[in-house]
Amino acid sequence: MEPMESLLAPRRETYLAVGLMSGTSVDGVDAALVRFIVQDDHFDDQLLEFNSMPYPKDLRKEIFNLFRDRAGSLRLACELNFKIGLFFARAAQKLILSSGFPKDAISVIGSHGQTAYHLPPGLKERKKYTPSTLQLGEASLIAQMTGIPVVSDFRTADIAAGGQGAPLIVAADYYLLTHGSKTRIVQNIGGIANCTYLPAGGGISNIIAFDTGPGNMVIDALVSALTRGREHYDRDGKRASVGRVNEALLKSMMANPYFSKKPPKTTGREMFGEDYAMKILEEGRRRRLSSNDLIATATMLTVESIIMGYKKFCFPHGMAKEVILGGGGSKNRFIHNALKNRLPADVKVLTHESLGINSIAKEAIGFALLGLLCVLGRPGNITAATGARKPVTLGKIYYP
Repeated sequence: MEPMESLLAPRRETYLAVGLMSGTSVDGVDAALVRFIVQDDHFDDQLLEFNSMPYPKDLRKEIFNLFRDRAGSLRLACELNFKIGLFFARAAQKLILSSGFPKDAISVIGSHGQTAYHLPPGLKERKKYTPSTLQLGEASLIAQMTGIPVVSDFRTADIAAGGQGAPLIVAADYYLLTHGSKTRIVQNIGGIANCTYLPAGGGISNIIAFDTGPGNMVIDALVSALTRGREHYDRDGKRASVGRVNEALLKSMMANPYFSKKPPKTTGREMFGEDYAMKILEEGRRRRLSSNDLIATATMLTVESIIMGYKKFCFPHGMAKEVILGGGGSKNRFIHNALKNRLPADVKVLTHESLGINSIAKEAIGFALLGLLCVLGRPGNITAATGARKPVTLGKIYYP
């Protein structure tokens, strides 16, 4: 592996980087090997290899047990940090082996880890708390097993600078998808949904980005509960498509003050996790809704919260020409069609694939970029999105 001095040398413009990502849906680890060509503030990317490794059932169950443990099991968190790190390392090893590239050709691995808890500043529903965030997946283990420097723990520096610690994928949206003449909204729909508003030809200071609310998280929890674990998500939105949206229940869910809260803002499992989903399930049963009607209503919550976010916080700055969908929710035909129906006819709803970007790989590509930005000594947060006092370099570097 080259010494860090050569990584920082301005003469080198081409880098290989690996990104590792596991989101709030806790499905597994997405791993991407990316070639970046850097010219000043312009980054061209090429996805060279991608794989996705689902979590084993036992490990996924342990992670959810940690989420459910109100007291917080210190031993479980300690062990999971290394178990998850081991799984991330194996995902990286598999990716690198299948790519055919030697490890010495790879400058850095950017590992997001698995978010265990996220408490951004400004949570009015909590009277006393310390803004903080915790991602599990021991980076030292990944570095030792791969022989490549690893950057991890991206969110803490932004929170230390007064930011929300999210959304972080905004940097990738800005560097890779800003258009000179088209205003775009990049909409990721993972467990949580987040958007990035990119004004045509705009700079970093013109970006608007925030978590719009639940993405797949509530839908997945309801599908799992209603099918007693036989299904874990609504494949292609088929259940929602045959259900009927209950407008009264949807209206009550949309009254959540989070949706009208001004950015910068971020949310997660703490607000829209299993407890929230089970309350919706209970309310749906009280209203005697069928399973598919309840799933359709929860799916429409994702759509309507996205649309509200656009109308309140994006469109006043200029109508978008394109909405670009990414993440697992971009495969949900109900969500895709409902967004098209709720947006003006001249706004195109696209997927990342239409721009040559793998939707599922997008966030892993983003963390490859954030890892590279760290070793290059460049800021990785977008203050207009996170609300931090200043741009800061994100992540901590772990050497093999």
